[in-house]
Amino acid sequence: MGRAPCCEKTGLKRGRWTVEEDKILLDYIQAHGEGSWRSLPKNAGLLRCGKSCRLRWINYLRSDVRRGNISKEEEQIITNLHASLGNSSPLARANRQRNQKLLELPPQPKDHSVTKNYVEPSYGNHPTNDQQTQR
Repeated sequence: MGRAPCCEKTGLKRGRWTVEEDKILLDYIQAHGEGSWRSLPKNAGLLRCGKSCRLRWINYLRSDVRRGNISKEEEQIITNLHASLGNSSPLARANRQRNQKLLELPPQPKDHSVTKNYVEPSYGNHPTNDQQTQR
C-alpha cells in the first residue's frame, strides 16, 4: 500500500528558489503559521513540492536561524566542552560503561552443549542416573 505521493510531480518548479518565491513563502507562513506542508504550496500559490517548501523554510528563511561565523566566546565554550567531554555523546558514554561492566562479568559458556554434570530427568519407573552408575 504505502503512503500517497505528497504532490503531483509534473508541472513543479525545480532548482533555485527566486526572491519572489521566498517572499510568497514567508508571507504565507507569517499569516498562517508553520505546518501542513503538503497543502502549503497549493494554498500559497507556489509551484513547489511541500517538502521543498519545508526545507527552504527550516534551512534558510526562519528568523531564528543564525548565519555567519561564531563569536570568540562561543568558540571558547565549544573548546572547553570538547576538552571536558570529548567527542562522544552521553548516550555513547553510557553504552561504553555498560559494555565495560559486561566485560567484567565471569565468562559465559560459548555453546549450549550438554556438560559433564548434566543429569537426565527421570520419568516413570526408569532408574536414575545414580542407580545406573552404581551397576
